[in-house]
Amino acid sequence: MKRELSYLNNINVSEIKGFGEKRLTSLKKAGINSIVDLIRFYPRKHIDRSSILSIEDVRNLFEIKEITVLVEVIKVSVFTTRSRLRIATLSLKDETGIATAKWFGPQYIETRFKEGDTVAISGSPEVKKTGTVEFKNATIEKYLDPDELNETGALIPIYKKIEGLSSSLIRKGIKSALKRTPHIEDYLDSNHLKKYELVDRTKSFNYIHFPENLNEYFKAKKRLAFDEFLYLQTIFNRKKIDHKKILGSEKVYTDIKTINKFTENLDFKLTNAQKRTIEEILDDMNKNSPMKRLLQGDVGSGKTIVAACAVYSTSNAGYKSALMAPTEVLAEQHYNSLNPILEKYDIKSYLLTSSVKERDEIINQMSSPDPVFFIGTHALIQDSIEFNNLGLAIIDEQQRFGVDQRKKLIDSSNITPHQIVMTATPIPRTTALAVYGDLDISIIDELPPGRQEIENILLSGLDDDNNKVAEYCNNHLKNNSQIFVVCPYIDESENKDIKAAERVFEQYESLFPSKTVALLHGRMKSEEKELIMQKMNNAEIDVLVSTVVIEVGIDIPNATLMIIESAERFGLNQLHQLRGRVGRGNKKSQCVFHISNKLDMDSITDVGKKRLSAIISTNDGFKLSELDLQIRGEGKVTGTDQSGLSDLKIADLRYDYEILSSSKIFFETELSKELEEKIYSEAVMLFPHFTKVDDTT
Repeated sequence: MKRELSYLNNINVSEIKGFGEKRLTSLKKAGINSIVDLIRFYPRKHIDRSSILSIEDVRNLFEIKEITVLVEVIKVSVFTTRSRLRIATLSLKDETGIATAKWFGPQYIETRFKEGDTVAISGSPEVKKTGTVEFKNATIEKYLDPDELNETGALIPIYKKIEGLSSSLIRKGIKSALKRTPHIEDYLDSNHLKKYELVDRTKSFNYIHFPENLNEYFKAKKRLAFDEFLYLQTIFNRKKIDHKKILGSEKVYTDIKTINKFTENLDFKLTNAQKRTIEEILDDMNKNSPMKRLLQGDVGSGKTIVAACAVYSTSNAGYKSALMAPTEVLAEQHYNSLNPILEKYDIKSYLLTSSVKERDEIINQMSSPDPVFFIGTHALIQDSIEFNNLGLAIIDEQQRFGVDQRKKLIDSSNITPHQIVMTATPIPRTTALAVYGDLDISIIDELPPGRQEIENILLSGLDDDNNKVAEYCNNHLKNNSQIFVVCPYIDESENKDIKAAERVFEQYESLFPSKTVALLHGRMKSEEKELIMQKMNNAEIDVLVSTVVIEVGIDIPNATLMIIESAERFGLNQLHQLRGRVGRGNKKSQCVFHISNKLDMDSITDVGKKRLSAIISTNDGFKLSELDLQIRGEGKVTGTDQSGLSDLKIADLRYDYEILSSSKIFFETELSKELEEKIYSEAVMLFPHFTKVDDTT
């Protein structure tokens, strides 16, 4: 009889033999309560003990490796040396010869095994000159039938540690659970399985734990990851549909004449991508259901002006707007770029950060009926703040905010605001649909005309290349241009082999005594940081040495050279964001990726090589995001606090892009109403943390 996962989810693990009260408590602490929880406790790796040989085969091995022999015990003996070391020895035989196995220390082998037992021995044998085969401290397991083997003779699954339970006990429990449910109901039919080259559900659970070979393991992983991506998409789709049924947001109606007035007064022409994105946003805002839209664009693609248009429309309709940024530097940058644009239309803008002094006046404006615009950091979501008629909430670089922080901004108004979530981190569209599936997505996929291509330069940390860095600086300074120098750490004590900002600052002061060199880092007071950025904006600083505080949002058109020190230590996306701080004016710009002192491409890690090779190969953030998914060690596209992703047990957005793409095709082309309902019911059951998260995430 086939059993559905929902049926198995109602069977408690207490029904599995070998799990007593203490062990059940440990399982519960690990989140394992049901049969489904147990069989979805996937192994983190496998040890290969699948090579079963005869004793004669062992004698003829060309190289010593871990193998398994199936033998009979013909003698058991124990010997204690003068130094009181205990040695237990088993004499063993099969049809081809005799061997011995020894265990050193108090393992009490002699009490667990006796003459006549059939056992499996796994380990790396020693073949002596006489031809004698000997195992030392090997893994041993008694059996009547080879199918009973749990520790030997196969690919052995290794699980995340659970206090009070050995790996062996977990393996026995999972094997028992799978035996009592030999057929698991599958929502995919045979045609689907064939078309998408997937194994059925029963095989996937058996193969992931107890594969006969690696091919079976990879087939199981593909199917189980496929399922998880489908669960995500189904839940997101339901959330999106349900969200659009909500009535509560005010319509922000904007006619063509009003928009034309805004765009015609700009100092530049909008790209087609910007125009399309503005239309999508304004169309959404002209509905009573609250908009939830991801605005995604590469560095310099012009997301800010799209946001300005949305704010302009909201203010014209009589409602307030708010933009929340993750850092003071970025909030100030937004204020400095948006305020001059919106001032032309008599839209009042306020900046609220922890260092702003006129806080009471600004907070009073939040409860006024006036359609003003607020830009700020976490200061916008203090407990005392309540917005009156907040019609639009914009969250910039949303991945830097926690779920609760984003929700707090949305909940702080007497009406439900429309939402724009902005990110300058390019994510492949298919991945974005999985990560942000409950949002509508607008992508600005072209750069403004006339924007200069940034030249990429890779230099080692060897003496000749170090001298070239100074040459590049001289060339740009002669052209009255400004320079960014970015270091990953502030002082040497944090990591002595990395060029630290304070030491580099001293180097550049020494190199260019007639120029103004400044230092910027996160430990400075807000007033200091603000003053330095003002001076940089006013071209009063020639060289700004900084930590990654300038990673996003800084817009200095006269900055034409970016030098990234210890570039191999940065993530690929971080390198791309930093590069985007130059090339914003009409001068030719360059970005130097400078490897740590005394190192070159041959002496850095493989991951570092891949990152640097990728970053100099293209300036296209979307292409880089594809490459980023293929580079091991880069971390997930999004953190586990992102809705639902903490429930992913086997799918990984870094490496399973093809599986994700395949699941997306299935979701868009194969899903009947009945099938969608089946998958959704499983998704709700298996993704409990995700389904508890509020819609505003």
